Amino acid sequence: MRQTSWWPLAVAGVLAAVTYWLGHVASMPLPVDTSSFRHDPDYIVENFIASSYDTEGRLRYRLSADKMVHYMDDDSTELDGPKLTHHSQEAPPMHVVADRGLISSDGDNVYFLGGVRMAREPQLDKPGLEVRTEYVRFIPKSDIMRTDRPVTLSQGKSQIEASGLFADAERRYLELPGRVKAIYENRH
Repeated sequence: MRQTSWWPLAVAGVLAAVTYWLGHVASMPLPVDTSSFRHDPDYIVENFIASSYDTEGRLRYRLSADKMVHYMDDDSTELDGPKLTHHSQEAPPMHVVADRGLISSDGDNVYFLGGVRMAREPQLDKPGLEVRTEYVRFIPKSDIMRTDRPVTLSQGKSQIEASGLFADAERRYLELPGRVKAIYENRH
């Protein structure tokens, strides 16, 4: 009879030991594969050029860069020395250059950063236009450029300084929000 009385206690002891061991194993941190979190480029393109055309087959804009680097982990794209030429039927091309740029993962936004210079070539009766700032967001689908950084616009001897800029090329609309100072050249 003594052998059978120890059997339930032995089973209970083994179950207690297994329960303790399972609790210890469950509380241990799982190994994490950090390789998927690395921000490594999946491709690099030197002398990158991309063009966009309207429904009639006319060139809308051309974006180029000395170097384009794409990252698969967040689908981001970085540009070194980006240059954008925006074409319009109503006006001469607008050129945008910057130190670097970013393209959003969906391609809906292009960001120009550092030493941004926008220039429109002269027309018959108007001198060229130049805009300088440190940051510009370009929305290609709607032909909108905007910045919340200080801008300087120059056209001939006229100069305008403002705290930001909103330009809609499709509607031919320009807004300079806040702190605008201007020197206007009267050409008459």
